[in-house]
Amino acid sequence: MERLAGPAVYASFVVEMLSASGEVEVVDGRRSAEADVIVSLDGRFRAGRGQRTVTAVLDLGHLFERTGYGPGEWLGQNWRAASAVRRSDHLLAPSEAVAFGLERYLRAPADRITVLAAAPRPCFRRPGREVVDELRGRLGLPARYFLFVGSRRRRKNLGLLAEAWRLAAARLGPDVGLLVAGPGAGGVPGARDLGYVPLPALPALIAGAVAWVNPSLYEGCAVGVLEALACGTPVLVSATGAQPHAVGMAGLVLDPHDAGEWARALSTVAADRELHGRLAVSALKAAAELRESAPSWRALLPALRGAVAAGT
Repeated sequence: MERLAGPAVYASFVVEMLSASGEVEVVDGRRSAEADVIVSLDGRFRAGRGQRTVTAVLDLGHLFERTGYGPGEWLGQNWRAASAVRRSDHLLAPSEAVAFGLERYLRAPADRITVLAAAPRPCFRRPGREVVDELRGRLGLPARYFLFVGSRRRRKNLGLLAEAWRLAAARLGPDVGLLVAGPGAGGVPGARDLGYVPLPALPALIAGAVAWVNPSLYEGCAVGVLEALACGTPVLVSATGAQPHAVGMAGLVLDPHDAGEWARALSTVAADRELHGRLAVSALKAAAELRESAPSWRALLPALRGAVAAGT
């Protein structure tokens, strides 16, 4: 939780929402015996001592894109998801895409699923140009760049991004770069690897990009897309999981198996200023609408209460 990435971003969102409600006290594992509800936010079912259990299922990519998971990783993810569905009193889904998978493939009843999509964290807003320029100068970034932010896990599909960048680089020229940011090892040939970027620097890094890119084979939670839109940055994403629905008119949705299509999209967005401008305006409009319709903690109360409420 000190270096938020992946499931920790969603967990932080839910915990902060509940803590700010004024009606729910959040305690850690040392006080779990006192709790009315055990809430597990990393996809792993945790049994209580007779308490109601609510588990967030964040990733069902193993059911849709098996090639994105090694054999051991696939077995572990399959066991965690099936165990959560079988043993939890209620399930949290970060998107309609995950809720669909829970119902269709794991036979979870719809009335045991609550969809709670994460909103962009408050710090994700479009900063002033001077802030972006300061970061660019401090890190020695190119004047124009595409940006990937995320882990280096197999399902992130960085091999496709590498091939797309190889195909597009000659057309883009030396003045346009590709940056890869996030924890883990294994980057993209020809890209600059920034490693883990502290949260305070991310909004300016994203806002300075030509586009935020994520060719992931599956994302159950679209918070990364939403944070990019909140910074006024167009997005290029795969047509799988939760990302396409989140993009709207603020980006391009592409085939996660077609490097040529990605290469053409990179070249087009970089070269067509009018297209880029339209996407950027749509991103800021989408971000404003997101903040107006941010989910309330009240949406989560029925999932938490369940049998608890029946006895009060």
